[in-house]
Amino acid sequence: MAGTILRSLAEYNISIEKCYIRPQTKFMNKQPDSKLKKLGVFTRSQAEAMGLSHQSLSRLVEEERIIRVGRGMYLHSEGELGRDIDYQVACAKFGPQSAIGGLTALFHYNLIEQVPGQVWVLVPPTQITHTRLYRLIRTKIKLDRGIISGSGYRIVTVERAVLEGLKMAKKIGERTAVQAARAALATGQTTEGKLGRAAKELELDSVLTRYFEVIST
Repeated sequence: MAGTILRSLAEYNISIEKCYIRPQTKFMNKQPDSKLKKLGVFTRSQAEAMGLSHQSLSRLVEEERIIRVGRGMYLHSEGELGRDIDYQVACAKFGPQSAIGGLTALFHYNLIEQVPGQVWVLVPPTQITHTRLYRLIRTKIKLDRGIISGSGYRIVTVERAVLEGLKMAKKIGERTAVQAARAALATGQTTEGKLGRAAKELELDSVLTRYFEVIST
């Protein structure tokens, strides 16, 4: 009898281990719990990578320990809801290569006064969206240059924000782009030298050359 029980346990050992390492929602392991808090906004796949099944995640949402902030996107109930929550949601939605840019980045750096009606996001050329909440900037410029990491999101540097603003002057308005560039220089957030180096790295030399005299006066 004992041998039969042991053989049965051996046969089902894998499934037993799976049940064990996936805790009940009300006894969520401290390690995943702590990591989820630090993540800010996270995706379902990120939760599953930490050992939370789709079913467990749904139960946590029902128990209000996890907040659903969008389709397939969540936030720990004790996580911080900072002013950058929109940035976190956008970057979680469009993937690890995405970054906040355009008018949203210029507003973030206090270079424009008007709040953008959409969140502007830099994405690879093939990325699409059907929601009007976001304005996608499909770019061929490498998305590992002129990018810095915030709390749960990525955003362009001041230099890249300024240079791409000038590049998109027809879209955002030439006056807006030029004033933003002047403000960045006037407030000391960047320098002509930094803009020059960034323009070379991002291959936007021609853009800076076209507007250099205007923004530096």
